[in-house]
Amino acid sequence: MSFGTYFRELRRSKKITQKQLAGAIGKTPMLISGVETNKNGPFSDEDLKKIAGCMNLTEDEYKDLLIQASNARGKLPPYIADYIACHKEAYSLLEVLAQKKMGETSLRKIKVYAEEME
Repeated sequence: MSFGTYFRELRRSKKITQKQLAGAIGKTPMLISGVETNKNGPFSDEDLKKIAGCMNLTEDEYKDLLIQASNARGKLPPYIADYIACHKEAYSLLEVLAQKKMGETSLRKIKVYAEEME
């Protein structure tokens, strides 16, 4: 599913019009339409944060929105890319996970373990 289609379905599920959303984030309805029809690329991360507030997204919905936007852009969010670039072990960990083709269950366990370390 394209980012535009994903975003349109999410917006509609929240019962927010393009005009309402545009007004809330300081954009035009034409831009919102362009994103939803894939004529424009995904919103900036700054705009996505505003959108999340306007649409009252849950934390999981917001993460999914960021992931969809990152996939559409073909790159990681800058704060994650910067972290990986500055921490060799983070890169190595991702490399191991990719090589082992870790599934969702294993990744969830690793995430819970990492959260408990904080």
